[in-house]
Amino acid sequence: MMPRKRPLWAYTLLSLLGISLLAIAGLWLMTRAETKGTLEIRLKDHREAIGDFATLEVSVRVVRLSPKTARTAAQADWQDLSPSVKQVDLTRYTGKNSAVIFHGKLARGHFEAIHLKLDPVKGILKKNQQEVLIENLITPIKLPFSIHPRTETGIVLDLVVLDIRDHPPQGYELHIKGYELYTGGRLVDKIPPG
Repeated sequence: MMPRKRPLWAYTLLSLLGISLLAIAGLWLMTRAETKGTLEIRLKDHREAIGDFATLEVSVRVVRLSPKTARTAAQADWQDLSPSVKQVDLTRYTGKNSAVIFHGKLARGHFEAIHLKLDPVKGILKKNQQEVLIENLITPIKLPFSIHPRTETGIVLDLVVLDIRDHPPQGYELHIKGYELYTGGRLVDKIPPG
């Protein structure tokens, strides 16, 4: 007895089913791989006393993010990010110019604070080429943002060097004046507003 031949439509159906299963598996793997978003963090200096300096180098030790689940910044399980660029001369980044200090992929999530940890900050004064130590008064700041899959989130931290030579303890101080928050290339929040 001869084996029965399957009709052509059965082979076509099986082939289409196989192709469909491969396509579904491929889509599933692609969506699993694209659950991360991109975060870029930049620095710039707000024009106050930065004009006193020929150079003002900041060395970024770590950038810390606080997940939204924490009750306070002190109780947070901070997520540490190693900077892509460690040294930045703030005299070169004022106005609209900013320096990238971190660029990388992160899993989706919601965050509520950021803390820029710097090594000792030194500058060279223009007028006498003297090296001065700048007191680093940067502390964690409240900055609510989210990381979304396949979306770039950008944060520009606006630092400011203040001249307090006519007030005790005299010298210069470094603070965070504000930030700009971008999602998908659009400005979505700015402190101070304006």
